[in-house]
Amino acid sequence: MFLWGDPREMTKRTVVIRKTHRWQPNIKRKIQLQASNRPRFSGFISPVFVVLACTAFSGLLYIYSINQTAVKGIEMRRVEQEIANQKKTNEALKIKEAELKSLYRIEQQSKELNMVDCPDVKYIEENSSVAYGTE
Repeated sequence: MFLWGDPREMTKRTVVIRKTHRWQPNIKRKIQLQASNRPRFSGFISPVFVVLACTAFSGLLYIYSINQTAVKGIEMRRVEQEIANQKKTNEALKIKEAELKSLYRIEQQSKELNMVDCPDVKYIEENSSVAYGTE
């Protein structure tokens, strides 16, 4: 004899299963259902927010670096122009120095200051007063 009765009688019966009815409550399933009702967050911060924040940060960093490069380029151009001007000024000063040191210019200035050539040049010999310096 079977526990459920005669097998011939089982074929004549209709079995109705309710989908909402649970035979045994599952505690884990209840916890999962309660957790699924809450909004889903992965950790403390949403990954979409992290990606957007990283993208914004890298964009700002890129704009800052491009701006700094442009500023340094402008500064370099200004310094190069200043160097070129200083080189031109240096060359002009060297030419003026050469003109002022020339012998023709010195003779002309001596005539304007009423200086005369000295015909006789006399040199003074200096004798040392120390005894060991005599020959």
